[in-house]
Amino acid sequence: MTERPLVALTGGSGFVGSHIVDSLLEAGYRVRALLRRPEAPGWLKGKDVEIVAGDVRESTGLSDLVRGALAVVHAAGKTAARDLAEYRQANARGTENLVKAVQEASPGAHFVLISSLAAAGPSIGGALVRPSDPPKPVSSYGTSKLEGEIAVASTLGLGYTILRPSAVYGPRETAIRDLFVMASKGWVPSLAGGRPKVQLAYVSDVAAAVRGALERGPTNETYFVSHPEILDYAMIAATLAALPDPAARIFPVPGGLIRGAGLVAELLGQLSSGPPVFNREKAEEMLQEGWLCDVTTTQNDLGSPMKTPFSQGARMTWNWYRQEGWIRVPRGKLD
Repeated sequence: MTERPLVALTGGSGFVGSHIVDSLLEAGYRVRALLRRPEAPGWLKGKDVEIVAGDVRESTGLSDLVRGALAVVHAAGKTAARDLAEYRQANARGTENLVKAVQEASPGAHFVLISSLAAAGPSIGGALVRPSDPPKPVSSYGTSKLEGEIAVASTLGLGYTILRPSAVYGPRETAIRDLFVMASKGWVPSLAGGRPKVQLAYVSDVAAAVRGALERGPTNETYFVSHPEILDYAMIAATLAALPDPAARIFPVPGGLIRGAGLVAELLGQLSSGPPVFNREKAEEMLQEGWLCDVTTTQNDLGSPMKTPFSQGARMTWNWYRQEGWIRVPRGKLD
């Protein structure tokens, strides 16, 4: 019997990574995952996954992770940090460490980097950012993710695919969940006058894009990963408000208040042991004119993975949160 192809993965215990694991297992791949704390496997608990202890910020364990792998999917990353140096340690240096391990222990493996739309930067005047456009990140997070991309693309002989997801939502997500919780309590914010425009990515579609990249093989290309529909904040608020029964009420949150909240959260974060999830940079990212990208090549090359419009994805996410007890609604029924 032919042995199933092996995919090595970082970030598998997290939100996006765990959905990638599910997709890979369903497709018949073997999965080997790197965990900083194997005793706390998170969403990998009970799954048929080989575990390797290690941290991308260090070299220990990385060779054991990638040895013999057909492909390496790098989904680990830091989305909240105190400064650029802390982001760089995980998102840039961590990627460099993993690339080096692939060169030494598994040359020829297909390196799939899960980067971010933040690495490309926002769109101006409603124009879609294209993969070939010069990157213009506006945050420390985006800068560190771009540096990780450069580490991959500048390595001679490395076959790779870079995927840049937009904001990802779906079951197991814990940040955007706050908006669903607010909807369950009867209120939904319409941010910054509802004007900024974005594209969103349902998490199962992101996992499908990874599978599409693996099936296509290393082409040394960059793809945006997002549903092609363009939403503004007002449309997002209206969709969320329609989830509960009766519908939630929408209330405006001006941009100045968002900036102020970012500053306060950042100051309070200085008193805590961990970095703040929200800060001034996150506020400025939220208030950009648009985060829009061209996914034409993604749909053409990777098997049309972006299938889930926000109205459908929001409803599926809402139902999952309710089923798992993450949100509680006094009235209404599951759809």
